[in-house]
Amino acid sequence: MKLTAEKIGRMYFRSGRDTNFFYAVQSIDFEPEEGKVTVITGRSGSGKTTFINMLCGLLTPSCGKVMLDGKDIYALSDRERSLLRNRSFGIIPQGQTGLQCLTVAENVLLPVSMYGRAGEKEDKAKKLLEMLGIDDLWDVYSNELSGGELRRMSVARALINDPGIIVADEPTGDLDGDTTVLVMELLKKRSENGAAVIIVTHDKDVMPYADTVYTMEKGVLKKQ
Repeated sequence: MKLTAEKIGRMYFRSGRDTNFFYAVQSIDFEPEEGKVTVITGRSGSGKTTFINMLCGLLTPSCGKVMLDGKDIYALSDRERSLLRNRSFGIIPQGQTGLQCLTVAENVLLPVSMYGRAGEKEDKAKKLLEMLGIDDLWDVYSNELSGGELRRMSVARALINDPGIIVADEPTGDLDGDTTVLVMELLKKRSENGAAVIIVTHDKDVMPYADTVYTMEKGVLKKQ
């Protein structure tokens, strides 16, 4: 699965400055490798989250294109893009995104439940939770979880569909050292099985798992 960004940028309007707009991300070409872990570092506010949200179909670029297997994902309708994102991307957001009215199992199976396939993936969900050390929380509601447990739940949810592209924003936030190793070994294994894994992080413990490292500064992406 080939993902390519062609000169994508994101502009925001603002008042009270010398100009009435600024670029959070500036004209970036980017092509993560399949079977590799790509890590993006940089200061808070440098444009990292904006950039990866454009890559996975969550935020429309102000300029440029995002191509998946030769298809411009932003030329699709919202429904078509949502279906594509659900099928092709595994997204681990920076914030805590568990639905409090659902159990851990229901949260993890949500990407497949929407399409009537939850029953097919229950064994896989159990295996993922076991690998992440929270299989005992299967029937627990997400509002009862700690921050680290919620993070691991979101990792399992992102992987339930065996996505070809995994986009993770601070996936080891809220995790201790041992659990960071669990998560990163799981993501590394997915890359070794062919997925393109893109990770935004400040965590130095993630760096040994990287095949390629980029730094984002003031909306500009540079390869180290």
